Amino acid sequence: MSVGTNSTNNSTQLIRPNWPETNTIASSPTHSTALNNSSSLPSYTPDESNNINAPSKSSLAIHDNGHLLESTTLERTIQTYPLTNYTFGTKDPLYERDSSVQARFQRMREEFTTLGIRRSVEAVLLVHEHNLPHILLLQLGTTFFKLPGGELNPGEDPTEGLKRLLNETIGRPESSEQNNWLVEDVIGNWWRPNFEAPRYPYIPAHITKPKEHIRLYLVQLGESAMFAVPRNYKLVAAPLFELYDNASGYGPIISSLPQTLSRFNFIYN
Repeated sequence: MSVGTNSTNNSTQLIRPNWPETNTIASSPTHSTALNNSSSLPSYTPDESNNINAPSKSSLAIHDNGHLLESTTLERTIQTYPLTNYTFGTKDPLYERDSSVQARFQRMREEFTTLGIRRSVEAVLLVHEHNLPHILLLQLGTTFFKLPGGELNPGEDPTEGLKRLLNETIGRPESSEQNNWLVEDVIGNWWRPNFEAPRYPYIPAHITKPKEHIRLYLVQLGESAMFAVPRNYKLVAAPLFELYDNASGYGPIISSLPQTLSRFNFIYN
C-alpha cells in the first residue's frame, strides 16, 4: 500500500492495490517506507497497560470552608500505534441502501411508524503518524466523509451490531479471519430530531420523539491489523488538527471529535 496526501486538506489517503496482493503499507507523506504486515493480526488481549478501562489515579487537593479535602481524579488513556503497522486492501463495492438522501429520509419515515427511533452506531478508530493522532474515515466522492458504522437491526445489541458493521465495511472478506474489534467507551450521543439532515449532541427541548439516535464508540485498535476497503470508498487518516472546527469540510459530528477526545491521554507506541 502507498500513502498520498489530499491536496485540499491534511488527511492521508490510504491507496490500496488489489486485496489478494496486499501485504504492505507505506508510511507518511514525508517518508515512504514499506513494512510487511501480512502475517500479523491484532491480539486484543486487554491488560492494564493496553486497556482504556484501566485508569490511573492521582490525588487532588480541594479546599472546602478552610478544610483540605482529598479527591481522586481519573486519567484515561488511549493506546495508539503507527499507521505503518496496518495493512489495507480492497474488496467488492459497498452501496448504500438508499439511492438518494430523499429516499433515505423517506425510508426512515416509513420505518419510524413501525419500528420507532432509528438506532445507529459509529466507530472512532485512532492511529498516529509522527506522534500526531489521526482518525480513520471513509471517503465517498471528493467531499463526503463518514465514520465506519451504520444502522442497527431491530433489537440488535449495539456493541455486537457495531462489530458486524465494521466487518461489513472495513473487515477482511474472509469470514473466518475477521478482526476482533475491541469496542470501548461511548464517547458521544447525537440525535436527529426530524426527518432532515441536522443532528445535534442533545435532544432539543421541543422534541419529544427524535427520529434517530447516533451513538459514537471508541474502538481500540491492536498493534497491527489488516483491513479491506470497498472499492467505491477511500480510506483516509485525518489528523485531529485538520478536523478541529471544520464542520464545513467534515460535518458537525466528525469535526467535534478533537474536543470529545481531549479528555483522553494519548499513548504513542
